[in-house]
Amino acid sequence: MCYISNCNIEKTRESRIENMEIKMEQFIGIFPNAINNELCSEFVRWYDEVTEHGLTMSAMEKTGLSGIARKDEEIVIPKHLPHDCFSDNMLHPLWKNLSDCYDLYSTNFAIEQTMTSHSFKIHRVQPSEGYHLWHHEHNYYCSYKALVWMIIIEAPSRGGETEFLYQSMRVEPKVGQLTIWPAAFTHKHRGNPPLEGRKTYITGWFDVTPPLPDYNNE
Repeated sequence: MCYISNCNIEKTRESRIENMEIKMEQFIGIFPNAINNELCSEFVRWYDEVTEHGLTMSAMEKTGLSGIARKDEEIVIPKHLPHDCFSDNMLHPLWKNLSDCYDLYSTNFAIEQTMTSHSFKIHRVQPSEGYHLWHHEHNYYCSYKALVWMIIIEAPSRGGETEFLYQSMRVEPKVGQLTIWPAAFTHKHRGNPPLEGRKTYITGWFDVTPPLPDYNNE
């Protein structure tokens, strides 16, 4: 079961979610066209605006990593950000389609743990930039992170793949594509540099959460 914060999720799946050519391999789920091109463009325009107002930060400012290890630009969208920062026609389909795809992923791999996704980040990567170090998301400080999700909203014409070390797999960035994978060390990955054009993507996590109390049994 998955709980998505920031909006109410309807359980009726759109036909395009059900009919997409989904790939599930080595616990990496790839969902093409999880959100449509128009919505991707809206998020890109939104990111352009916040960049112009100096509201993003560089990887150096956030992590202290040098440019050779990691170089990109991001903004964190916290759980309690007021809804009027986005239009309703942006957040609702994002969370709804993400929830639908998660349901397919969790069913395929028989995930029985309750998960929650409640915040996200938007990254922009220019040519030659990226998170070049092999890394994973689950650690002592983020022990609740179980799965990673990433949606490409702007894709370079060449390069910019997400590469998985132990799976010997590179996932090509395509506009509207959602990728879900485990946050643990088994899925160490890195972001290869875009070679032509920039890459902009939305990313977040599915966190392990306690089950809701069953008051009927009290």
